[in-house]
Amino acid sequence: EPLLRSEYRHERAAKLSADSPEELAKKMDIDRPQFLATLAKYNRAVQPGTFNPATKDGKCTRGLDVEKSNWALPLCIPPYFAFPIVCGITFTFGGVRANASAQVLNENGAPISGLFAAGEMLGGIFGENYPGGSGLMSGAVFGRIAGENAAKIAIRRRRGGY
Repeated sequence: EPLLRSEYRHERAAKLSADSPEELAKKMDIDRPQFLATLAKYNRAVQPGTFNPATKDGKCTRGLDVEKSNWALPLCIPPYFAFPIVCGITFTFGGVRANASAQVLNENGAPISGLFAAGEMLGGIFGENYPGGSGLMSGAVFGRIAGENAAKIAIRRRRGGY
C-alpha cells in the first residue's frame, strides 16, 4: 500500500478491502472460482528476483497470456484491496500542437484549415504527469472550442465562403 498514489491511499477512496482473496471476491460479487484460479495462476507466474520500484527491475511473470515485464510481486499478503476502475487511453499527452481556437498547427506554427484537436490529443498541456480527471476537462473545454470553430467553418462553406 505505501507505493500506491495518494488518491488511492485516501481514507475516502472508493475501494473494497478484505483479509483474504476469497473474502474480497465475495465483496466484489464476482465469479469466485475464476478469480481465485486467475490469482493463483498469476502468483505461480511471478519469477524470482529483486523488486525495485525505482527502476525497471526485470522482476517479471512467465506463462501468462499477457506477461508483466517488471515489478511483478505475488499477491499473498493481506490486506487485499479492489478499486473500481475504467479503461482509458491516456498518456498521449504531447500530441499535436494547437492554438487557442483548437486549430491544429503545422510544423511552421500555422493553422491547418479545418483540422481541430481536443482532449488528450493536444500537446503542451501537461508535463511529467497530470491530475486525475484533467484530461476529461481538457476534452470538454477544447472540444467545445473545436466544435464551435468547426461549425463556423461549415456554415461559411455552406454559404459559399472559402
